[in-house]
Amino acid sequence: MSYSQEEVERKRLLALQRKKEAQAKKNLSSFGNIGANLSSTSNVSCSSSKVFSSTSSMKINENRPPEVNKSFNQNSSKYAIFETKFRNNSDKKNKQFKQQIDRINPMSPQQFFQPKSRIKGNCYMISDERFKLETSAYFQPLIDALKTIPSRIYDMKTKTWNFILKDYEEVMQKVINFQSDVQIDGIPKKVLEIFRQKSSSDGIVDTDLSDIDPQLVMNLMPFQREGICYGISKGGRCMIADDMGLGKTIQALGIAHYFRKNWPLLIVIPASVRYQWSDTIYKFLPSVPAQSVSHFLNTNDYIDDSDIVITTYDLFIRAADTFKRKAFGFVILDEAHVLKNVKTERYKVALRVASKACHVVLLSGTPALSRPIELYSQINLIIPKFLGYQEYGIRYCAGVQGKYGWDFSGSSNMQELHLLLKRTCVIRRLKSEVLYQLPKKKREVIILDSALVSASTKEMQEMSKKMENTTLKGVARHSTLVQYYNETSTAKLKAVCEHISKLFTKKQKCIIFAHHRHVLDAICDLAESMNTKYIRIDGRTNPEGRKHQVDKFQVNESCIAAVLSITAANTGITLTAAQLVVFAELYWNPGALCQAEDRAYRIGQSDDVVIQYLIAHRTADDYLWGLIQHKMNVLNKVGLDQEFSLHDVGVSNQTLSQQKTLDSYANLGKRKRENNEDDIKEIDEDEIKEIDESVLESITEEYQPSEKQFKESLDLDDETFDLCDWDDME
Repeated sequence: MSYSQEEVERKRLLALQRKKEAQAKKNLSSFGNIGANLSSTSNVSCSSSKVFSSTSSMKINENRPPEVNKSFNQNSSKYAIFETKFRNNSDKKNKQFKQQIDRINPMSPQQFFQPKSRIKGNCYMISDERFKLETSAYFQPLIDALKTIPSRIYDMKTKTWNFILKDYEEVMQKVINFQSDVQIDGIPKKVLEIFRQKSSSDGIVDTDLSDIDPQLVMNLMPFQREGICYGISKGGRCMIADDMGLGKTIQALGIAHYFRKNWPLLIVIPASVRYQWSDTIYKFLPSVPAQSVSHFLNTNDYIDDSDIVITTYDLFIRAADTFKRKAFGFVILDEAHVLKNVKTERYKVALRVASKACHVVLLSGTPALSRPIELYSQINLIIPKFLGYQEYGIRYCAGVQGKYGWDFSGSSNMQELHLLLKRTCVIRRLKSEVLYQLPKKKREVIILDSALVSASTKEMQEMSKKMENTTLKGVARHSTLVQYYNETSTAKLKAVCEHISKLFTKKQKCIIFAHHRHVLDAICDLAESMNTKYIRIDGRTNPEGRKHQVDKFQVNESCIAAVLSITAANTGITLTAAQLVVFAELYWNPGALCQAEDRAYRIGQSDDVVIQYLIAHRTADDYLWGLIQHKMNVLNKVGLDQEFSLHDVGVSNQTLSQQKTLDSYANLGKRKRENNEDDIKEIDEDEIKEIDESVLESITEEYQPSEKQFKESLDLDDETFDLCDWDDME
């Protein structure tokens, strides 16, 4: 369809006319009777539009009443004068005009009726029978109401009230009366039910264990017997979270043998300890025929009618359909902290299998490696429908909803969570509590000689400058940390070898932990050059080879050193022949460090154990050390104490240069860490599909360095790199 030039011109004039009408209506509606005139003008506009659509040859204003045209011309003239008067004025002089214009856009109801600010509060359990009420501010009417409850107790130090649990509904009713002024987060219904149930948490009831294999019972220590009784009292659904080296394996087998009528028994373990479990079964359960114990070794294996099936987590995933089809009455999940993420396929398969079992026992010396959210998946395996994931995260992980979903990396209500775990399914004992005659464990920090540390290289200086850049965030910051840690392993290698060579000269039996492969290689090369016999266990060592290497180190006195990977050899082995443990490199996860330490510090150790950490100034080590204590403090509040404290750590130098105390170092780290906790992004290892080998060997935590002293540490999530198969453990 085409228009003549005359029609196009008429349409253009009509459009200009409508635009002028709209401007006049907007700017003159605030003056006297202008609004009425604008209204009539609008009507005329509509009429004009209709006329134009039917008779295109008419003039634009032919259909307008004369008085309307006159009124519009007068209004337009007034607007033009008003605009000319104020157009070029400054903002200050134009203030009155702006206020009049703003009156055309009224305030929204949400802005006008703003919600009244309310006092916020929280209720949480402080013992098995009492709960506490905390409020953000003082509110006298509520206080007067609380004073009427007989069981009230006021804490002068914390300025909070606590009450007996049976008065919970009455307290909440008092709060409801002031709901317009006070908002209180109550205790979840499921948690209330758990604490109101009768429990034997005050003491473990002794159970008759005569039905368990006598060989196992006669080898039990008192605390191990208590652990078995606890598991039986919970119906075979519990977590044994004893400290490393306290015999969790024998306790789990004792509970399983008590409920053997419900077998077959499935044992899921890391590949590195596959044969240790079968050896323990043969030793302590001789009543179980050896032929009824089978190892599921590959995806083509068939699960027959064996009473006990042992498999690894890797095969557990790869042959998921096979295990889902088989009904196991009893399931043992060793090193259960590997199931900490509910999003992983490993957890989903475990949940499917555990849901069919009558009894589920989880074993882990470090059930939460860094934060409370890691406990949820494990509790959910033992107690189905314990709490919703989001409900748990909000209450115990300080859940915050961000732009991309919920963030559950924090911690909250730790006292209640500790009581809840203890009351429901978790039993935990430390060596210091049950092994009174066990030798001491002493930690030392060796500050490496700066003259032997290549911290001034171009690469190291670039990494240091990037880390000092506070604007560096997210993935870019993580990438920088990865590179920095990788560079650090090379920069401190000369100083590390210098320290270790002195140990080899003294022929002192020791365990040496490192993470990077080239560091392990350098230490082995040093041992060979000094004619020092050693063993090596890393991710490439198969389970059979691990056992042979461990036996060699334990029995052969001429075997001086055990060179081990932190991630591949921190669990499942006993090396009590050594009394010295050296960490050539740090690791961001304190739980992994504690597990590695306790390869020597466990039942069977007769001498004091010394743990040495080799730290280099102006390297990535600056970002790790203060962070470790911070993470342990969080876990200690949940009752998962690892006895990892910096306050009693001895500090010495590789040379005689003057060195500051470790206390100032740790205190500085605490202050800086509090200011930088929001800069962290969590990346789960099971979401990482393909990682370059150089990245696998380049991992770290955040800590903020300076030029002259150890500065403050940041809390980078260990989830960023944790539990990746850095050393190809399978």
